[in-house]
Amino acid sequence: MNSRLKLSVRPGLLITGASGFVGHSAVALGRLSFDVVAAGRGERPNWLPSDVTWCPVDLLDRMSVGRLPANMPFVLHLASETVPSQFVDYGPLINSVEMTLNLCRHLKSGRVLFASSCLVYGSSLDIITEDHQLSPRGHYGMAKAMCESILLNATNIDGLVARPFNHIGPGMRPDLALPSIVRRLRDANDGAIIEMAGLDSTRDFLDVEDIVGAYFKILTASDHSFRVFNVCSGSGTSIGKIVYTIASILNKSIKGIKFTERCNSADDTSTIIGNNVRLRNEIGWVQKYNVEQSLSRLIAETRHL
Repeated sequence: MNSRLKLSVRPGLLITGASGFVGHSAVALGRLSFDVVAAGRGERPNWLPSDVTWCPVDLLDRMSVGRLPANMPFVLHLASETVPSQFVDYGPLINSVEMTLNLCRHLKSGRVLFASSCLVYGSSLDIITEDHQLSPRGHYGMAKAMCESILLNATNIDGLVARPFNHIGPGMRPDLALPSIVRRLRDANDGAIIEMAGLDSTRDFLDVEDIVGAYFKILTASDHSFRVFNVCSGSGTSIGKIVYTIASILNKSIKGIKFTERCNSADDTSTIIGNNVRLRNEIGWVQKYNVEQSLSRLIAETRHL
C-alpha cells in the first residue's frame, strides 16, 4: 500500500481558526492522523505543511462559510475572538457568537469539538469540576458560554465542549503576559525588584501541546458518557512562582516581586484551578509537560523577541 493510498483512507478533520496559536499546534498534531482541512482568514500561511488543505474563510460571512466542507467526520472549532482584554464592549462577543452560529448552520453532520474556556466558571477557591455552576467572567467568558450552548443544542452535529485553562508554550503572541514576562526578565538587572500589574493570581497552566492532544483524544473517543471536559493540569501555579521559574531558567537573580494588587480586567480572577479527572479517566489523556518544561519551551522560542 503506497503512501498516497494510506493518506486517502484517513478520516477528515476540519480545523477552524487554524492560523492562530492553538491552531498551529492542532495542524501539526492533526496531520499525523487525519486528512486536515485548515480554515482561516486570508491567504494560506507560509508555515502550513503541503499535505494540509487551506480553506480561506470568514466565519462572519455566511457566503464565505459556504466554502467549507459540510460533512467532515471531525471538526475542531477554534475560531473566535481570543484575547479577554479586548472584550471591552459587546463587539467581540457578538462576533464570536456569530461565527459559531454560522458554522453550526453550515455543518450537516460530524463530531464537533468547541474550544471554550475556564472563564465560563469565574473565580473559585475550590477545584473546579465540569459540574461547577457557570458564572462567566466578563464579555469573554459570556461569549464562550453562549457558544457552548449553541453547539451543544445543534441538532445536526455531535457537539462536544472542551474548557481549557491557561495555555502556555511556543507560539504565544508576544504581547501576552508570559512572553512579556520573559522579555522583562531578560532585560532586568540582577537583583532587581520586578513590578507586576495585577494580582499574584493562581492559575492552572497547561502546555499547548497537551491541550491539543486532549482535544484529539476527546474528538476520537469511541464512547462519550459526557459532552463537556475540563482541559487542565489539575494543579495551580501562582504568577509569582512563574516569574521566579522564568528567572531561574534565564539564570537571572531577582530580589523580589511587587504586585499592584489590582485586577487587570473584569476577567481577572484570583484563583482558578481545574479538576481533570473526567479527562483522564473517561478519555485516557496523559499530561506530557510540567510548567517548568513548558516555560523552557517558550523561552527557547522567544530568544529573538
